[in-house]
Amino acid sequence: KDTLSFRSFVTILAHFRPLDKTRQPRDACSPEPINSRTSKLKFAFQLYDQDKDGKISRSELLQVLRMMVGVQVTNEQLESIADRTIQEADLDGDSAISFEEFRKSLEKVNIDHKMSIRFLR
Repeated sequence: KDTLSFRSFVTILAHFRPLDKTRQPRDACSPEPINSRTSKLKFAFQLYDQDKDGKISRSELLQVLRMMVGVQVTNEQLESIADRTIQEADLDGDSAISFEEFRKSLEKVNIDHKMSIRFLR
């Protein structure tokens, strides 16, 4: 049985806090905020990179897609999605997606909006 400490839960949840647009820009020496665009992308990338080798393989992508959609999509459809995703994001031709390729494939996506939960408003 997998468990999660409260501290770990809160840390994970912090990734989804919206960016505070009124805050001063961070000092170059200070650590990147846990809810920055880069941190959110790294968090999402790590969900797919199941074996923690720094790349998302086709099998890892399929594994996560299956967990996300369950039986609502056929295996054939999932395989097509995985193949197309790898083909579009894989810039160096190694049949996997590195973090840099992942980041580049999502550069036009509003990550702060997509990966934020507004708790209080």
